[in-house]
Amino acid sequence: MRDERQNNVCINGEMVPKDKAMVSVFDRGFLYGDGVFETVRIYNGIPFMLDEHMERLIAGLKTLHFQKLPAGIKVYASRVIEANKISNGILRITVTRGEVVAGIDPLACKEPTVVITTKEGIPYNDEAYSSGFRAIVAKIRKDQNSPLCRVKSANFLTHILAKGEAADANVDEALMLNYEGLLTEATVSNLFLLKGNSLLTPSVESGILPGVTRRVVIEIAGKMGLEVKQREIRHEELYSADEAFLTNSLMEVMSLIEIDGQAISNGRPGKITAWLHKKYVELVKE
Repeated sequence: MRDERQNNVCINGEMVPKDKAMVSVFDRGFLYGDGVFETVRIYNGIPFMLDEHMERLIAGLKTLHFQKLPAGIKVYASRVIEANKISNGILRITVTRGEVVAGIDPLACKEPTVVITTKEGIPYNDEAYSSGFRAIVAKIRKDQNSPLCRVKSANFLTHILAKGEAADANVDEALMLNYEGLLTEATVSNLFLLKGNSLLTPSVESGILPGVTRRVVIEIAGKMGLEVKQREIRHEELYSADEAFLTNSLMEVMSLIEIDGQAISNGRPGKITAWLHKKYVELVKE
């Protein structure tokens, strides 16, 4: 049976059936990866922390020197969710610079392209949370000095290559170091380490994309008495952590139990990680 909940796509404010949704072959998102995107979790028909995702999206567009910022995205997002009857799932917002006018000149395009899609379903099942994730440290590195570190760019090739390394190693994720050998993030998630009563996460200056869920978890941890430190973290500190976990809008809070074949602590999901995830879910319900 055809799933009617995913049949509508919003392109530049117009609702289009999925099988008729098209973007120009001259669009700079297709030609150059010239754009940004946000992925938002939907709970009970409501996109969680949408304002914060929009804030990061707009900041990314400004960093990329977009001449015109798109309007109406939040309204269009609500319409797509309603049209597709999404209860629990995923909202994806993609904004490109639009059609090519003259080469790669970023100031030549006047009208951006906005595509909004949805998908019904819970991204990660209970088994993933009870088992935890295994990861490797990828060979490919991130340039911590690039302004693109703070932009969720449509050109995701560095992360895709790292994810390919994870696939080759038959693990769930890959962590990336910067050019100074400091930890940054995973391919689609932010990283946290627990050491005693301190919760460590790589600083923005290390070359990370500051995640929306990362921000929420930092706030929850602080309120619950954990000392949160955003700082440089050496690669070697992974292996002495009491617990480790990953965060993003879709996975929420996911235990990290193994790095490069070496167990984190006892090799099982940690109690503090589970507690933080529980508090996160409670916040969502509120």
